[in-house]
Parts: sequence; C-alpha cells; structure tokens
Amino acid sequence: MSKRASPVVIGSFVLAGIALALAMIVVFGGGRLFRHTTRLITFFDGSVSGLRVGAPVKFRGIEIGSVQSLRVNLSGAIREPEDTRIAVILEIDEDRLRAEGMTGFDLRDRAQVRALVDRGLRAELATESFVTGLRYVSLDAKPNTPARLVSDRSLPYPEIPSIRGPMEQAPEKLDQLLSNLAKIDVASIARSIQDAAADARQLIGSPHLARAVEGLDELTKNLNATVLELKKTASRLDPVTSEFKQTATSARRLVAPEGTLWRQVGATLKELEAAARSLRRLADHINRDPGSLLRGGAQ
Repeated sequence: MSKRASPVVIGSFVLAGIALALAMIVVFGGGRLFRHTTRLITFFDGSVSGLRVGAPVKFRGIEIGSVQSLRVNLSGAIREPEDTRIAVILEIDEDRLRAEGMTGFDLRDRAQVRALVDRGLRAELATESFVTGLRYVSLDAKPNTPARLVSDRSLPYPEIPSIRGPMEQAPEKLDQLLSNLAKIDVASIARSIQDAAADARQLIGSPHLARAVEGLDELTKNLNATVLELKKTASRLDPVTSEFKQTATSARRLVAPEGTLWRQVGATLKELEAAARSLRRLADHINRDPGSLLRGGAQ
C-alpha cells in the first residue's frame, strides 16, 4: 500500500514555486511590478524601422521611460496609404520623473498633457546607434513646430504630436533632388555645348577674322605714325610759344605802373593840368576886366 504524501511537503513546494515566480518577475521585469507608470500615445507618419518594443524614451537625453508597443491599422493603410500612421505607446516612469525634478503636472490628465503640447511638447524619432540602426523616441519642447494631432476621442491615452527629424527628411530630400535632376534635359545641354564649340572653331578658322586681325595691325601702325607727327608738330611749336611768352612779358612790363609808357603818360597829364590852370586864370582875368584885351594887358 502506497504511502500518502505529506500536506506539509506539498505546501512547501507550492510556496517555493510562488516565491520563485515572484523572484523571476522582479528580476526579469526590472522591478516594473512596483513602479508607478503612465502611458502616452504618439503617431509617426514615416518609417519606424529600428524602433523596438522596450526602446528608450528620453527627454533631452534623460531616459524617462520606454516604448511599450507599436501598432498599425492595416485596413486603414490599405484604404489611405499616404495617411498611414504608426501608433507608438510610450510608458513613462513617473518615479523617474519625480527623481529628475519633473513635477507639477499629471500625465494621466489629458488637459494637462494638452497644455504641455500647446507649449511645444513634441515626439521625434532619434538614432541610438548608426552602427546597429537602433532608434528611440525623443521628447522635447519645440514650440515653433506644428502640432499635428489625430484628435481621436477613442484613443486610450493622452496624445503627443510627432515631428519629423532630419534623418527622416533626408530620404525625401534625396528623392526630390533626384527628381529635379531627372527633369534636366542633359541631352539638350550637351547639344548646346557641342554647337557652341563648333561655332567657336568656325569663328577661329574664318578668313574674315584673319583679315580683321590684319586690319588691326595696320590701324596700329597708322596710329603710331600719327603720334609721331603730333610730337614733331609740338616740337616745332615750342619756339613760337617761347616768343609769344616773351612778347607778353614785354607788354606787361610796358603797361605796368612802373613801366616807361606809364611814366610818359603821367608827365603828359601833369603838363595838361598846368596848362588848364593857366587858361582858367586868364579866363577869370578877362571876366573881371574885359577891356584888358584892348589895352594889351596894361593897367
């Protein structure tokens, strides 16, 4: 007859199993069982390649949570491929926020989250490592960027709008560049260059250009000859110019106040002045005594 198992032994095994399970949850769960967390949702309209569940969520480089899940609406993606957005659930560690001094708001409150969004809170995909290609979600305040919200009241969590970072915009800019290059008519440009080169060769080999160059040589010779004639004429004019200068100097000396002509004119004027005084005295005498003309001036 078999021996019955002791209830004490069975209870010990059950308790040991429960304790082991709790220990595994604590160890492998990273202590999440006892943490205070809240969840937010954001939508990315581009590729989220490299983003994994458990990827960090950082605020200006400080890790404050992790990516809880990634979701896509396949039926909506088929109907409207251009408007497809990937939903990313962010799990924020409230204890870590308080430890970093980020207090004074409740992320569970949709109104408070919307106030933070109005002040510029945005989500952006960033690259953790260019070698592995792993990415994470970066939260930051960027008030000068548009707040594109889905604004669906059925969303289970408060929403944070996303923006596209430089790395996400790079492929689009490259595509635009390639499209612009494809629009350039390279063949027409090549033909224009070939036509210009042919015209240049034709112009260089033209006999008209050779005759024009010869004409320029002849014109240069004629100009040189003209310059020489002008120099000779100027040298012949030099004596005439000197004589003219001497004549002008003599004339200035003649009419100068201290010159000969001026002295002669002065002496003549003095003599005329004396004669005028004598005539005035004679006229006064005759006026007083008209009979003196008959007496011959005798008294």
